[in-house]
Amino acid sequence: MLSANPGELPELARAYDADRVELITHGCSGAVVHRLVRTGRADLFLKQTGEANPAAARDIDAETERVRWLGTTGIGCPEVVDAGPGWLLTARLPGRDAAQPWSASERLKVLDAMADGLTALHALDPAACPFPTRYPAHDRTERLAVTHGDYCCPNVLIDPDTLQFVGVLDLGWLGVGDPYIDAATTVMTLAGDLNRQYGGRPAAERVLARYGADIDDPRIGDYLAFYRSDS
Repeated sequence: MLSANPGELPELARAYDADRVELITHGCSGAVVHRLVRTGRADLFLKQTGEANPAAARDIDAETERVRWLGTTGIGCPEVVDAGPGWLLTARLPGRDAAQPWSASERLKVLDAMADGLTALHALDPAACPFPTRYPAHDRTERLAVTHGDYCCPNVLIDPDTLQFVGVLDLGWLGVGDPYIDAATTVMTLAGDLNRQYGGRPAAERVLARYGADIDDPRIGDYLAFYRSDS
């Protein structure tokens, strides 16, 4: 466990032999992400609260527990290198996220890989997962699964050589819930304006058909309403 304050980035960079530190994002949740670039070694990523923010710190602590658990299941996710109250340091997970530009010849295979990743995640035993979803219960729920909670293109990694599913990022919303939670965010990320390279609604239809979900199920709209109100 690192003893230094993770907010002191120069000291953290020295502790992990980083050549430089790059700001990646200021998250809307109050989290800030930095990349620790290490020549000849895999980059590390530090997620922490940008300022005194107890709610954001609790979210990061909750994500740390979820990343550690998912890492025991065989589903690809970042390895936890170090962590402390309100901060999480992970190793880079290989692959390119589905929101990156893909060639026209690759896009359908990327969509299929997204569907396969969803199938693999939902094949996990929900009884083995200690985390509940943060989404509300739905009266149309037929079964439970381990859900990502924010299964969208930037959070799904694809092998650029094989075009196979690699794993998932940003696991703060992971928990046991209705599989249509992830169907909903899949529709959001593909059917609107967020990832136009895939062609809109037909892309979402392709992923859900391969996975085995109905794009017209009313749960999709209900879960998206909650997602947008709580993000």
